[in-house]
Amino acid sequence: MAHTNRGRVLLGGLVAGLVINITEYVVQGVLLKADWASAMQALGKSPIVSGKAILIFNIWGFLAGISAVWLYAAIRSRYGAGPGTALRAGFAAWFLACFLVGLANYPMGIIPVRLIVLPSLGEFIAFEVATLVGALIYKEESTSAARSAPA
Repeated sequence: MAHTNRGRVLLGGLVAGLVINITEYVVQGVLLKADWASAMQALGKSPIVSGKAILIFNIWGFLAGISAVWLYAAIRSRYGAGPGTALRAGFAAWFLACFLVGLANYPMGIIPVRLIVLPSLGEFIAFEVATLVGALIYKEESTSAARSAPA
């Protein structure tokens, strides 16, 4: 039985995170920038996104990418290696990281529905593509290599 290759999870996850961060920038920081500025002003907040917030958003993107590739590595023994499994893992990661968060924010009425739905759709595409790319990078360790590695 092969073991999870943590180095490849990290490498594939960082590449997946880069895809997520680029997509988030385009969707949130370019296409919906004015909508977010209006929403923040309506809440009495600054419409300008701080450098600290951008840093945290980027860390989130990389952690999401790593999580998606880790999930792919975890389920590939059940579903088999390949794009179908990567798409399943991407969907699950998106569902947990994005869809449920949007669903939880919706009933409070603080964030306009447009700023819940449109980013979620962009994130869905981003997570699917990112997990596919990360899955291409991921390779499992063989059992013999894992046994010979120091503990």
